[in-house]
Amino acid sequence: MFPEVGIKTLPSVAVAYLTRSGDYSGMADAFRELDSWAVKSGFTVAGPPVLVYRTNPAGLQAAAGEWEVQLAVTGESAGVEKEGEACIKQLKERQVVFTFSRGGYTTAGLLLPVLFQVVYDMGYRLAGPAEEVYPSDFLRKPAAETITEVRFPVSPRNKL
Repeated sequence: MFPEVGIKTLPSVAVAYLTRSGDYSGMADAFRELDSWAVKSGFTVAGPPVLVYRTNPAGLQAAAGEWEVQLAVTGESAGVEKEGEACIKQLKERQVVFTFSRGGYTTAGLLLPVLFQVVYDMGYRLAGPAEEVYPSDFLRKPAAETITEVRFPVSPRNKL
């Protein structure tokens, strides 16, 4: 049986982010680097860590993948210089379809094709890349024990 699926609206939010390529073994280090940069730049981390799959994890070899780590932040972004690859951007309010998965990035690729069909069956279309929202303590747990929220930005199919 497929896990419960829902639709929700996410508010507009500022995020600190880093973009990476290759397999996901460097994800924990990327989150640590981003957190350190955000705090050093005077921001307060205001939400859980998010992994954005810029390429479909089910469609490529892991070494060819592109991904982004994000942390919601609060604080003044005026005058913040891009340091290395870390930067700030504003995400607009958006609707997402979501479900939950155990195993994080190690199992998301298996979940995505089924979730695509559920999105279509609910009358929506995909409007952005897959995202995983991790619990704040996920770096202290084995991936197999981590329960993540898997989500996709969506829009109704009848709207362009």
